[in-house]
Amino acid sequence: MRFHRLWTCAAGVAALAATLAAQSTLNITNTSFPPAPLGQAYSQALTATGGTQPYSWTSSGQVPPGLNVASVGVITGTPTTAGTFNFTVTVIDARGATNSKIFTLIVGGGSSKLAIATTSLPNGQVGQSYSQTLAATGGTPPYAWAVGQGFPQTFAFDGTTGTMTGTPTGAATFSFAVQVTDAAKVTAVANLTLTITPAPLVITTQAPLFSATVGVAYVQTFRASGGTAPYTWSIVSGSTGDLTLDTATGDLKGTPQTAGKLNFTVQVADKTGATAAQAFSLTVSTPVLTITVGAALPAATAGASYSQKLQVTASGGTPPYTWSVANGSSLPAGLSFDPSSLTISGTPTTAGAFNFTIQVADSSGLTATRSLAITVNPASLSITTSRQLPDGALNQPYSQSISATGGQSPYRWSASGLPAGLSINTTTGQISGTPTAAGTFGLAITLTDSALANFSDRFTLNINLPPAPAVTFSGLPATVLPAQQYTLQISTSAPFPAPITGQAILSFSPDSGPADRTIQFASGGTTANFNIATGSTTPDTPLALQTGTVSGTINISIRLQAGGIDITPSPAPTTTSQINRAAPVIRSVQVNRSGNAINVVVTGYSTAREVTQAVFAFNAASGSSLQAGASSITVDVSTLFGNWFQDANNSQFGTIFVFTQPFTITGDVNAVLPTSVTLNNRVGSAVSTIQ
Repeated sequence: MRFHRLWTCAAGVAALAATLAAQSTLNITNTSFPPAPLGQAYSQALTATGGTQPYSWTSSGQVPPGLNVASVGVITGTPTTAGTFNFTVTVIDARGATNSKIFTLIVGGGSSKLAIATTSLPNGQVGQSYSQTLAATGGTPPYAWAVGQGFPQTFAFDGTTGTMTGTPTGAATFSFAVQVTDAAKVTAVANLTLTITPAPLVITTQAPLFSATVGVAYVQTFRASGGTAPYTWSIVSGSTGDLTLDTATGDLKGTPQTAGKLNFTVQVADKTGATAAQAFSLTVSTPVLTITVGAALPAATAGASYSQKLQVTASGGTPPYTWSVANGSSLPAGLSFDPSSLTISGTPTTAGAFNFTIQVADSSGLTATRSLAITVNPASLSITTSRQLPDGALNQPYSQSISATGGQSPYRWSASGLPAGLSINTTTGQISGTPTAAGTFGLAITLTDSALANFSDRFTLNINLPPAPAVTFSGLPATVLPAQQYTLQISTSAPFPAPITGQAILSFSPDSGPADRTIQFASGGTTANFNIATGSTTPDTPLALQTGTVSGTINISIRLQAGGIDITPSPAPTTTSQINRAAPVIRSVQVNRSGNAINVVVTGYSTAREVTQAVFAFNAASGSSLQAGASSITVDVSTLFGNWFQDANNSQFGTIFVFTQPFTITGDVNAVLPTSVTLNNRVGSAVSTIQ
């Protein structure tokens, strides 16, 4: 009874599903039709889904002549007219439901065959813009164009219009294929040739030429473009006087000897024999010698040394030039003129305003003169002592007199910026005393004469420190142990009269491989600063050094300063210590069990940057036994450790390593007990018992 109800229910569901399917939306599934060849039989099925079959089909619009849409859903016939046709197809199902869709059908040309009408291309010219549109006949427009190999790489081609454009950069002949495809996918191909001819040969040098001067070397380079290089130059008419034309370079050169105007025609010929000519004129002028004056001479002071180079230059004429003070002219008393350096120098003796005439003569005897002026001022008040005063020494007596000239005595002196312990005598200008501060001091010294004229100047005085005492090191033995910290004590042989600031600089030279970046001062890094107070011989805080784990030489040098002055003895104090190559060191061993595996993790280092073998010893747990030969396993680790130690990226660890050796256990993994690890290198061995 229950089974029968189930069967009835299933049949009802099936009937409902069929009803729903019959009521689905009617839809035409065609999306497009292939082109129809003109004058050839054509057939294309129409398809639809949904609705209730059977279907019937109708059409409206411009169905291609010769074709019709059959009610059974087929487009058939033989098209008689080429072109593009748009029409609507409608499907009607058994219940009267409809669905319509617009289609486009291309009928290709049949009697008019597709062909490329362009059979030749006009020549192009180098440097000239080129444009040519290809043409086609027959077929069914629109056309699509393409070009093949050999088409100029500097040209562009429009595949829609068939237009080629570009500006050729060199003469050449290009052969290439072109293809046109019409709307019916019919193609035609033609081979075309494009010839690019050179640009016409022309002389590009523009007239007029720059003028020449008698007795002055002259060069004018003529230039051309177009044609085919190389070029050959010549003068075909007229005269170039004392100038000659280089036939290969086009340089018109020489030294003209006669003034006047030269008229001539220049011709250039290219490699093919093509020529171009142009007329030119060249003016040769008589040289004019002139003097150009720059800045005026600065004033001199009576009784004061004077030296000044004249700011004059000569132009025109024929070099070389010779300078002098013109006859009948003279410089102020005490001054003289050096014609080789154009310098006026000496010590003028008389104040006043003076005019004199300078003269220049060229190699051909031409001369030119210019009037110049110089003012000699009365002697002025000034300090004559060198601005760099003699050095003094800290805590040592110092005395230096300051001298002056000019003005009206008696003088009165003052100074600012003197080191502590020094003063200036206001009447005599004597600086004296015992300086109690070291360094370089900038002084301002002012001089006042009896007429109350003032003169101030800046001076420099160095108060030097005494030589630095010798420096000794202690606390760091000649041979140090790896991975240790040592206290480095620095001391001077005697107290210094000023505070000392110092810096210890650490460097390390490994015996092999990259440096060990773990070797550093306890404060971090490879430099450490310290201070030694006045009267003391040791720093306020001792330095500490971490030795690292790589064998090699540790070098520590010292730099010292006091009062901003470097007082480091020469050579700089240094101390060295050696970390020796040694057997590997095992710091710890851990055993981890996971599944059927035992991992033995060994942490340690090797100053020799070498571990060649690892030997692992095992025992069996109580009540168990090991396979024969399994109580000791030797592993060759030379390559593994060698790669680790020589990799510069690991220098931040020195030679510290964490080595994990896995073992796969057959049977009870807890029955196998690692008892010791031995690491070997060529220096020795290290053994660690596993608890």
